[in-house]
Amino acid sequence: MALQEFEAIIIAKKDLTKDVIELSFSIPETFTFQAGQFVMLKVFQGEMSKFKSYSVLSPPSQKGKLDLCIKIIDGGFASEAFKVIKVGDTLLMRGIFGQFTFKKESPSAEAWFIGTGTGVAPFYSMIKEYVPQMPQKNFRLIFGVRKKEDLFYMQDFQDIEKKHSNFSFWPTLSQEEWEGYSGRVQKHLGEDLQNKDFYICGLKDMVLETQQYLLDRGVAPERIHFERYN
Repeated sequence: MALQEFEAIIIAKKDLTKDVIELSFSIPETFTFQAGQFVMLKVFQGEMSKFKSYSVLSPPSQKGKLDLCIKIIDGGFASEAFKVIKVGDTLLMRGIFGQFTFKKESPSAEAWFIGTGTGVAPFYSMIKEYVPQMPQKNFRLIFGVRKKEDLFYMQDFQDIEKKHSNFSFWPTLSQEEWEGYSGRVQKHLGEDLQNKDFYICGLKDMVLETQQYLLDRGVAPERIHFERYN
């Protein structure tokens, strides 16, 4: 796919949790990507600017509008800019980048997505795009956050689970007991790890630990796909 660069207009800004926002942009209808890839935004603070990378949240079939899910970190260069950015503002967007894409040709019967925090964004895109397209394959999302207040897109994933019998959603909390799953995401991978592809996305430590967990239990490296966030 050819690299494109254009001015993207913010058409919606939504608070998902106390420190996660969703930004929606109006983009050219001709912009194409694969689920799991990312774009770069040129973010300004005063006269200083930096390009920052964000996984695309929206599915490729959605044309003319692109959604991003962004973690806000106090003092962060981009985060401080996003705190004050508003609908109608424009940002230079560049893309598309990345090799973290869904392997449609895989013969595995199941695809498991393991994401923590905003690492769920590329999986949202993959799930929206491929769950309806591939009813013969089973999909599972293990979505880990610290506390219940940190969960987002719960209703979206629950609605997909109700509509499509080949998708199951397992939200899990690592620092709080509740009615659902608790503990680290690796705890919920089970013993039967064969005939599955695993996709992992989130902060570096979680990604490396989960990758090693799977390798130690005999999962072939070519069945493990990951994207690490700094």
